[in-house]
Amino acid sequence: MMIDYMILGKNIKYYRKLKRLTQEQLAEQLDLSLGFISQVERGVTKMSLDTLIDLCDSLDCSAGDILDNAQAGSSNKQTNDFLALYEQLPQRDQALFYHMLKAYVDHLP
Repeated sequence: MMIDYMILGKNIKYYRKLKRLTQEQLAEQLDLSLGFISQVERGVTKMSLDTLIDLCDSLDCSAGDILDNAQAGSSNKQTNDFLALYEQLPQRDQALFYHMLKAYVDHLP
């Protein structure tokens, strides 16, 4: 099984923001460097299983939550349905929707 570390990192970022933590605060809680947290969230570096467990404890989520859809080649019906709907929009509306969704995600706590 291959892991898509970009998706894994996005999942970590999602749960971190859900807890209203900055990368710096999470790094402090886990006694890790800010750079390491940043690299993990961007899918640039891997973490140990021990770190994953500590991370899940800090974010009040399960390893399954973090690993959700991170298996390379995994499919998610909701994601596929979303993409199909998005692709039906005219290109101008796709750009507008993208910017609206990005603004929403950027402002998640």
